[in-house]
Amino acid sequence: MNIASKVDAILNAWLDYINLDEYSKARVETNSDKVKQRGVKLVRDHLLIEQATFSELQQKVKQRQNTLQEAVWVLSFPQVLDVEKGKSYLCPLFSLDVTSILKGEYQAQGWNLDSLILIEAGDNLSTFLGLDDEQCEKLITQDGLRIFLETTFKLTFDSYQNWMEQVVIPRRSREQIQRQPYLFEFTGAAYNYNLRQDLKEIKSGSKNCSKGHPGFEYLFGEPKPAKEEVIYMGAFPTHAPTNSQSKALKHAQSEPITSVQGPPGSGKTTLILHVIAQQVVKRALDLIEIGQDINNLTVVSSANNQAVDNVIEELDKVSQDKLFYLKGGKKDNLESDNGAIAKLRQAINFLQKNSFDGQINNSLKQQIKQIKDELLAEESRYLKLRQQRDLDTQRYEYLSVQIQTLQQNLDEIISALIPFQQRARDLSQYNQLPIEAYSIIEQHFKKAKSLLPEGRLNWWVRFWRWLTGKTEERILRELNSACQSAIAQTSITIFPIEPPTNRADLIRQAGLVRERIDQAGELKNVQKRLEVKYKERDKITQQKRNALEEFQLLEISLANPLENFYTSFNQKFHDQHKELFKLSRKFLIQQALYNKQNIKLTLELYYSLLSGDWKSKSKLAENLDEHIKYLSLIFPVITCTLHSIRKMIPWIQECVDRTIIDEAGMIDQHKAFPLLVRSRKAIIVGDPLQIEPIITLSKQRREDYRQTAFINRGLTDIDYHRYSPEEEYSATAYHRAAGASGEGEDKGKGILLKEHYRCQPSIIQYCNAIADYDLEIKTAPVNSLVESHLIAYDVEGKIRNNVNEEEVTAVCEIIEHLVKQGYSVKDIGVISPFKVHAAALREKLTKKFSQLDLKSVGTVHTFQGSEKKVIILSTKVCQPQDNVYWINKRPNLLNVAVSRAKELFILVGNLYRLEKGNLTRQLVEHIREYGVVLEYKSAEEIPKAEPGTILVYDCDHLRIFREAIDQAEEELIIVTPWIRGSESKLFGKEVVSVLERRVKVTVVYGNKGNEENDNNDPTIENKLRHLFSQYPGSQLIRLGEGKHIESRGTNERILVRDTKLAIIGTWNWLSHPYRAQCGRTSLNIKPQIRQETSVQFSELSSIESIKAKIYQLISQ
Repeated sequence: MNIASKVDAILNAWLDYINLDEYSKARVETNSDKVKQRGVKLVRDHLLIEQATFSELQQKVKQRQNTLQEAVWVLSFPQVLDVEKGKSYLCPLFSLDVTSILKGEYQAQGWNLDSLILIEAGDNLSTFLGLDDEQCEKLITQDGLRIFLETTFKLTFDSYQNWMEQVVIPRRSREQIQRQPYLFEFTGAAYNYNLRQDLKEIKSGSKNCSKGHPGFEYLFGEPKPAKEEVIYMGAFPTHAPTNSQSKALKHAQSEPITSVQGPPGSGKTTLILHVIAQQVVKRALDLIEIGQDINNLTVVSSANNQAVDNVIEELDKVSQDKLFYLKGGKKDNLESDNGAIAKLRQAINFLQKNSFDGQINNSLKQQIKQIKDELLAEESRYLKLRQQRDLDTQRYEYLSVQIQTLQQNLDEIISALIPFQQRARDLSQYNQLPIEAYSIIEQHFKKAKSLLPEGRLNWWVRFWRWLTGKTEERILRELNSACQSAIAQTSITIFPIEPPTNRADLIRQAGLVRERIDQAGELKNVQKRLEVKYKERDKITQQKRNALEEFQLLEISLANPLENFYTSFNQKFHDQHKELFKLSRKFLIQQALYNKQNIKLTLELYYSLLSGDWKSKSKLAENLDEHIKYLSLIFPVITCTLHSIRKMIPWIQECVDRTIIDEAGMIDQHKAFPLLVRSRKAIIVGDPLQIEPIITLSKQRREDYRQTAFINRGLTDIDYHRYSPEEEYSATAYHRAAGASGEGEDKGKGILLKEHYRCQPSIIQYCNAIADYDLEIKTAPVNSLVESHLIAYDVEGKIRNNVNEEEVTAVCEIIEHLVKQGYSVKDIGVISPFKVHAAALREKLTKKFSQLDLKSVGTVHTFQGSEKKVIILSTKVCQPQDNVYWINKRPNLLNVAVSRAKELFILVGNLYRLEKGNLTRQLVEHIREYGVVLEYKSAEEIPKAEPGTILVYDCDHLRIFREAIDQAEEELIIVTPWIRGSESKLFGKEVVSVLERRVKVTVVYGNKGNEENDNNDPTIENKLRHLFSQYPGSQLIRLGEGKHIESRGTNERILVRDTKLAIIGTWNWLSHPYRAQCGRTSLNIKPQIRQETSVQFSELSSIESIKAKIYQLISQ
């Protein structure tokens, strides 16, 4: 499948999903011509349509067959009415597609409903039946209409007509239910009209969205890593960008699409503001440096109104520029005092009243250029320093090696010197040898030796030598005479030479002379070698000294790290960046005044467009790029939700310079695509570990959609996981922008914002753990007014119509208590994972607390993007049948819930049940370790003191219980609603000593209510039951089972020791959560609504009366 075909298939799948989503929330005005009530009947299991009505509808279907949107007619019953803003609407609980019937032949006998395709209206069912999202997911739709109606409405019937006539809709009065069928033409919901039209236009247009375009990269691209050595110009006048924000800003300078993962409190809005500022500066610099004016329009959008409002709020808070952004959206937004239409009129008036000032313009231009030049000079300076540092580092490394080499050479030379030095010492005496005298002596000795014959001579040779004067005696005499002076010189040295007396003596002394001359010569050679070696040694020593000195200087220099300009300029030069933005904005206003006539024309056309004159659309389209350029010169920012993009920018072409989409993790991916098609670059911010899109389709409906919308169109399962809007865990707008593969838990390659500034550390550490963010917590410490940042109130709970009424009451009292401690009602937010329970909380709390606005109470989904000083999470869960999995299946819900709290997070719920889930158990354990865990007690549960009694509070109960274990002699009685948790386990160990003393121990337990709602721990129960069975007379009695099956259980908390002591009160003896907290120092009572209170009786008559009460309880 080529790219164009694949885009077509994906767009078709998205359009199919929009239809499914709209069926889920379908509503049609009662008096609309799209509704047919007359001539439509339900008889048993058949739909009957009068022939005239059938023909009329058949004609309408034929007329629409060749249009972009074919007619779709559906059947529903009964008629469930809703009134909104004075208009009456029909809200189907389900739809049966009858379009195929209207395309066929008329049948007087009607059509069997079982042959029609069912589509449930999950959102309407949720509203009218009070279903939570989990229950909507479990709707049984795959087995046809009959099973769906039976299981959803818990009603048996013999025909569909019978069902229609007897069904009860809990939240509708009799007047709001007309027990008649009706047909209506399904044309889609108004809220999706713009989105549908955009997708259809994109589909019917050319597929020239190529690689490098945000639209293409969104569908098929993979994000490139961020480059560090990038600079940007401009910053919004707020906090300096953090290091991770700066990383995202750098990536956005060059890449078509930048995906940013923004955990809670990581400054996503701040990042968006800086992107906006840089858009303004970029345009000013282009005008100043190259004389080119560009369209710098930035669109800030989201599916979440709160996300857009957060940006607007910050723009208004910091910027004094009233003509900076256009607030779009619904008609109310457009026409509000701060809306786009009013702003456009103000801008036109501004241009009329003001004129261009060339002097101011030139001054601004020079200031802007100067700041940029200074920043570039700083970068250049850093690069030179870095280059020098690189050279220094290389030199440092070279010197390090050279010093080692020189030392090795020096060691070798010193080693080589040793034998020469030794030889020089051995020959040192020859320094005194009179070498000249010895040379003379050796010369004469050689001559004499040559004149003296070797061996004995013949007589005639001796005679001849005598005649010629060459006898041995004469030769020696002449020798001694010639050498007399030289020999005399040796006589005063340690090397004296004696005149030779005969030939043998001459030979001996000649050898000695030769030997001593040789030794002296050797000494001289050794000394020469030593001199050379010493010079080499000194040279290397000096080289090493020089290298070491340079090395040490470099070491000192390199020990002071060079501040990295690219990682520090975002904060170090933040003031310059802010000033650059302010000056650029003023400069662009001057440019607008310079070109005011053209800009006024654009503003007037755009004003007409937004006011409803759609002829202006084509006029603007004639020269769209110029008009957008003029518009963005005055208004560089447009804010609106994704559903309203078509109202603000009705052209499907590239006319937005920069798109910013926030809260992308909770946006269906198809909703972002039309805006990306209109854009040159985009930055998409979200978090796949926070709230996902809300999907109201049943599991079966999802599977049907996968098959028909993807597999049957030639797309694959991986395509389904990548592009299906109802794959909320793998295919949100964030996942697509981050290039998620659609496989497993892949979240793509977004840039993570790591610095956290919202919550107190003990609060956000829980989120950090379950989401594995590895955040850097920068929040300034703030003391809580209740001396803890984390509190859990254990509320046993009671469910009625999907509402835990006891929790609702507890939350009311918690808020009252917080107000007494100094918090304002406006500081508090109340949330629940379940919308029916959240609605009950909203109704009760807003009546009780007038200052608590509607937005301060809601589901976790509605609080995405919000924050409060105090957040109360009411979980509703309390019964075994309550599915804790719904809260625990992913970290997203709890991550958002907990991280909304800046100063104090409060968990309200049945902690025993919550600890059955992995993430909720971690939350309870986290609060137990870093906060306070308390049991909620109503006013009715607190006992009053009586004459002769003592009141016992909080941790004193532990001391009394310990004394009862240690001091019981005959009888120990414990009455408690529950056996569970660590306290029961500890009791199982400690009670052994009591039983061993033959004390009769009786434990009576079982909460008031039915057996499956008593919330006891069966493992501990069985261990205690086994233990007690080994000691006759001791009993473990569970009310509501066995012989006590008729008992409704007990909410009493009683401790009796012999006839010495009896205590009645609120303390759960075998399930309380206080031991660890009491063991720290003392219990923090500031968060307590009411203290744990009991009355201690010591009089025998009172104790016996209490025992009688217990015996009566167990005899029921």
